[in-house]
Amino acid sequence: MKILYTSHFLRRLKKRIKNNPVLKEKISKQVGLFQQNPFHPSLKLHKLQGERIDQFSLWIEGNLRITFVRDNEDVIFTDIISHDEY
Repeated sequence: MKILYTSHFLRRLKKRIKNNPVLKEKISKQVGLFQQNPFHPSLKLHKLQGERIDQFSLWIEGNLRITFVRDNEDVIFTDIISHDEY
């Protein structure tokens, strides 16, 4: 599985890490776990609904999530948002 990133995701990630440098390690850990086993229970992976029905979400910490879409074998990270921003 190859992980790709939208420019929107990268901008939001940079902003979040700037405000919380410790977050970089947590994100790296969860993304690494996702690459090893996308269905690991601690990722709390689930399909979204509503306007984001074509997307999935994985848990980072608290109410912070990474949203992504699947493109055949690849995964495209689209956003990093709080659960309230769904």
